[in-house]
Amino acid sequence: MKSTEILVAFSLPDSGPLGNIWRITAKKTDFYVDPLGQASVFHLSAHGPNETNPGHRFHVRVDKRAASAVHARGDLVVFNLPRKGRSFDGQKLAPGVFRVARIRWTWHLQRPRFRQAAALPGPVPDIVENQFGARLGSQLGPNEAQDLDLVLSYGEPYWPAGEQSVRDNSRLGPLRNSAGMWLTATSFRRSHMTAPAPEGLDPPLPQPGEEPNRIMGGAPAGEDDGEMYWFVETITSRQIIQASRAE
Repeated sequence: MKSTEILVAFSLPDSGPLGNIWRITAKKTDFYVDPLGQASVFHLSAHGPNETNPGHRFHVRVDKRAASAVHARGDLVVFNLPRKGRSFDGQKLAPGVFRVARIRWTWHLQRPRFRQAAALPGPVPDIVENQFGARLGSQLGPNEAQDLDLVLSYGEPYWPAGEQSVRDNSRLGPLRNSAGMWLTATSFRRSHMTAPAPEGLDPPLPQPGEEPNRIMGGAPAGEDDGEMYWFVETITSRQIIQASRAE
């Protein structure tokens, strides 16, 4: 059976998951992306052509009920998405090819002083027959990030790094939906300095005496070739989160 779902974790060679485990799913004419560790509060979807819509549509939304449950247990969920979510165009890489999202884990998650806060609590899910599991476990250097770029294409899979991604063993997937569309995931190591995250997704680190806390943020960003959606997993302080919660 071909895989219809990919589970991706970020870690170190000797650790469990750091930050969320992400799920990428092909279902009917659509693809879905969501973090398992956030109780599916945030949800990105790429909808392909079907009987009611001849084109594709990329969309991100928040599950208000799940957000309320997370908020009630003391964790912070802040968003400014409309009630029905937000559509975006995707970053056009070639005719019929769109980069829809980038998931980033920062090097702070691997740093010894933040490792305990970065660790994902709870058991790691088992990989079942229709799933493919991947662990991105390279040791990052200072100011590096581990990125996972998700690209949707018509006709055949598209790998943004070409044959280099074969040599680097950085390809995950592809997944295919019933509309004949493909979704690939390619991992990259990038520098925060030369490829910074969008403004607002790089919160301050804990100051002396503050408690480290794992945090995930999301925002659209793009240029003339269209927007993609970023998700960034990193470290800030519990005090900063509590101050934002009070606001």
